[in-house]
Amino acid sequence: MERLKYWEECLDSSFNENGVIVTPEQLTAIAIDVQGGHENYGMAFYSPPASDRIADVEREWKKKHDDLQREFDKYRNNAETAVKKSLKQYEDAKVSIGEDGEVLLHDGRTTRIQ
Repeated sequence: MERLKYWEECLDSSFNENGVIVTPEQLTAIAIDVQGGHENYGMAFYSPPASDRIADVEREWKKKHDDLQREFDKYRNNAETAVKKSLKQYEDAKVSIGEDGEVLLHDGRTTRIQ
């Protein structure tokens, strides 16, 4: 269906429901005007493109992810520092905590120390 026919059908339906009588020529002229108004709607009432909202959602998700990652890294670093102190390791010792709670010392080779 071409665009002008769409607007003519919309207007014809509205006119019939509201008791407005127009000639076919008037219907076409009004449909052309309404179609032009619709084409310029975006200039009168700004509506951001969907890509802007998608970008906002992605930024929010990325920020939440980064915040959680920083919080986790801080927690992990604090836990590793506490383990170093409790096991009397040097401050610059490379210590990590494995998934099963095992404590690993990295000094050229990896050694399980707890």
